[in-house]
Amino acid sequence: MNSERQPIHVEDVPWDMFSDPDDPGRPEGPWVRWLVDPASGNRVVQVKSWPGRDPAPHWHLSDTLYIVTKGELHIGGEPPYKVGDIRWVRGGFAYGPERAGTEECEYIFVSLGPYDKFDPDEFPPPLGRWDDPSTWVEGYPQVHRRAVLAHDPRRDGTAPCPADAWVGGVTVGNEARP
Repeated sequence: MNSERQPIHVEDVPWDMFSDPDDPGRPEGPWVRWLVDPASGNRVVQVKSWPGRDPAPHWHLSDTLYIVTKGELHIGGEPPYKVGDIRWVRGGFAYGPERAGTEECEYIFVSLGPYDKFDPDEFPPPLGRWDDPSTWVEGYPQVHRRAVLAHDPRRDGTAPCPADAWVGGVTVGNEARP
């Protein structure tokens, strides 16, 4: 099996009680299954939360997706998300706490870029706060990130293999094949 592509059998991944190394005073929880190694800089986790858990509001630089797989997910100022619903939030917008409904809730959390988490009272979110519509800003900070990543090795000749192999073929030895 190629280590760059691997199946993830979610039910085979163990649950861990999350503790934040950057916030040692934070209560433990929720339960998480790390579906992609966090050392990669990416966050793809299955989250299991329970009623009564009251995490702090926060925001991320990257856009995030939540795919509800069990129960209901409640986010301050938003309607409840039910099984099969997908929540998308733009990076840079702070939102109220993520809570389970009246029963346990599970969802897949995907960060669509580098993972980070900021307290909106300590670090003002560039696109506003859920609890203050006067702070809401139109915009999309990922456009700037695209400019930072403008280097494309397929087009500027620095690819580690011939461009035709990079785009759609396979390199075998030094020979590119479709």
